[in-house]
Amino acid sequence: MFFLAPALAGCVTISSSQIGTFAGVLPCADCAGILSELHLYAEQPSGRPTHYELMETYMGTRDGDRSIGTTGRWATVRGDTVQLDLGRIDALRNFLRVGDDELRLVDRNGREIVWAAPHSLYRVSELPPVTLVEGDSGQTVEVDRGQRVFVALGANRTTGHEWTLENSGGPLIRLGDPVYAQGATQLGGGGTTLWFFAARASGKQELRFAYRRPSQRDSPAAKTVSYTVNVR
Repeated sequence: MFFLAPALAGCVTISSSQIGTFAGVLPCADCAGILSELHLYAEQPSGRPTHYELMETYMGTRDGDRSIGTTGRWATVRGDTVQLDLGRIDALRNFLRVGDDELRLVDRNGREIVWAAPHSLYRVSELPPVTLVEGDSGQTVEVDRGQRVFVALGANRTTGHEWTLENSGGPLIRLGDPVYAQGATQLGGGGTTLWFFAARASGKQELRFAYRRPSQRDSPAAKTVSYTVNVR
């Protein structure tokens, strides 16, 4: 529960305050993935839901990346589900609360969706993401808890090679599956593989990536990169 200072007249000021930002990559039927960032606001001091702001970037579409911003009302239904009103008839989106830090996409009846791909948004901070590229390999970066870390690596799937994360475990969590976005150049010109993480706890973690054909996992990688992330 959040409280505001009394107004000059001694009354409680009722206003809207942000109660959380959630981000992640959701599955997409006709693109590489939907990079989503959801801001939830509530009336204070009552905690009653007021409005949301949702930014969705459809990555790797035929026309490149495409971003859509939506704002509207939200509510809590069935006690544990966040429901977004998308502003169209019968256009609602439901997320099941999983603890305090995860919103998992569910169907219109609140039932779990059977997907192999991750389909959750995780609580993150308002700090801008730190983006690492291939040329940053070997560097150590400092981030705060809740801050996002993006890794962008050039790739060309027409060669059969792809980037894989070689290690796991530590203070970073993945915000969904990696996304391969084809470049705007001619077919076969390559693209970018994007990885999305968020810092959930203090500590240190090394991110190691290898570029090779999946059928040659026991062979030396064509390229490797690594980064050390310190979470304050």
